[in-house]
Amino acid sequence: MNILIVDDHPVYRDGLAALVAQLFAGSTVAQAADAGAAFDALARDPGVDLVLLDLAIPGLDGRAALPLLRSRFPAVPVVVVSAADDPRVASECIALGASGFVAKSVRREALAAALRAVVDGGVVVSPAAPRRLAPAADLTPRELEVLRRLGAGESNKAIARRLDISEATVREHLTAVYRALDVASRTQAVLEAQRRGLLAG
Repeated sequence: MNILIVDDHPVYRDGLAALVAQLFAGSTVAQAADAGAAFDALARDPGVDLVLLDLAIPGLDGRAALPLLRSRFPAVPVVVVSAADDPRVASECIALGASGFVAKSVRREALAAALRAVVDGGVVVSPAAPRRLAPAADLTPRELEVLRRLGAGESNKAIARRLDISEATVREHLTAVYRALDVASRTQAVLEAQRRGLLAG
């Protein structure tokens, strides 16, 4: 797997590159300090599989760069890796086209899980730490488990296999989850669940 890290802090960038190389054996990790260098790197190497983007980069910042990355390189998923651990920032990044949002303070296991989920086609919002559990609306234990699997970036098929239920049953549970959280999509459900603290535990 080819990964591009876009961050202007060389120490953090080198550390993240080393960690990603450990997490994904045999991967190639390139680095860029700003959006311009990132665009150049992606243009040179069409084989990049994943971009890790910091929001606080100089010049064209991450928020401005994100939609441009998605429009110019739509096949390459982008995960925002940010010092901010704010559901509102996460929601904004997802709306701008990010496939994931990970706080820089997450543990390596959470980072690895988030990146694998995004590579597999999921959308992931990973907090720095579990938040205090909010009331789970009218969700049953099984619906809550489906929601948490959704938050981990798993597909309906993967959820069905893990919970030993049919995909049709997963869809029924998701319909109930959307109704309880007053949302209309998987991404909105994950963000609302994160806001309420329902993905902890």
